[in-house]
Amino acid sequence: MTAEFDSLLPELKEFSIPDVPFKVVDPTALPERTCATFNEFMTSSSVPGAFCVYSHDYSRFCNLVRKGEITIP
Repeated sequence: MTAEFDSLLPELKEFSIPDVPFKVVDPTALPERTCATFNEFMTSSSVPGAFCVYSHDYSRFCNLVRKGEITIP
């Protein structure tokens, strides 16, 4: 199961954006199924830009998937 999680939940490189207090990641490289599920997870969330999300939001998403609380179809 770990190998499947590794392919569904790749590590994304954190970076900073001026005037944004937290590190961000670019989720556009996520696998298609993961991206769709992550986009649903992020619905109604505050994000710093159209191309990135807070790193802690992606980490939380990954933890919830690994715990089985979110399923990637």
